[in-house]
Amino acid sequence: MMVITCSLKGSPGASTLAVALGARWPEPVRPIVVEADSAGGDFSARFRLPSSPGLVSLAAAARGNSGTELLSKHAHALASGLRIVPAPQDPAQSRAALGALAASQFSPFRTIGAPLIVDVGRVDPDPTMLGLLRSADALVVVARPHDDSLAHMAARRVHMQGWSHRLGLVLVGKGYPSAQVTEALGLPVLAGIPDDVKGAQALWHQRGSDSPLSRHAAQLAGQLLHAAHQGSSR
Repeated sequence: MMVITCSLKGSPGASTLAVALGARWPEPVRPIVVEADSAGGDFSARFRLPSSPGLVSLAAAARGNSGTELLSKHAHALASGLRIVPAPQDPAQSRAALGALAASQFSPFRTIGAPLIVDVGRVDPDPTMLGLLRSADALVVVARPHDDSLAHMAARRVHMQGWSHRLGLVLVGKGYPSAQVTEALGLPVLAGIPDDVKGAQALWHQRGSDSPLSRHAAQLAGQLLHAAHQGSSR
């Protein structure tokens, strides 16, 4: 199963949600969380990881190789047990790595034998990324339920619906209620997540997982997994 998290504008917490989902995934097999942000990555700095192995080494190894263990070989194992593939901080290197992975049809993502969560950051998909977005079992767009954020969604709603028919919104923090957002945009809201700064800091510093953010992420992870199982059984 592959879940992609992204945002349209600002920094509503798509990366934090990706890591929280990975940390609280309900199945025994922990997901691998891949940072696939064309603007450059933050995982290395936040988790104090070396840049290699990571997205660049994965892209180089993916040429002519699509083994099921390829992705895990280029992931860092955190103390919590979560596995992370960080993107380089340099946007040019990140874009080059993503271009190479697109040329291989993102084969490491498609052949992995474990759940996969991909954070693509602020999304403005070019043709190289559309194939990845469309292959997701769930495309989660993270936004704040405020006028400015929702206006950008309204302006790009048709494009978003073309990215995936398994698209859903996650609203972070207080603002318009979910039902009102769905009615206004015609897009499903999967969940509301609290704007939990302390919980996010604990997550990035691996100081435990008992926080409002973590509990909501666990609920959302179970919901996404259940929806994927229902879809595969039809």
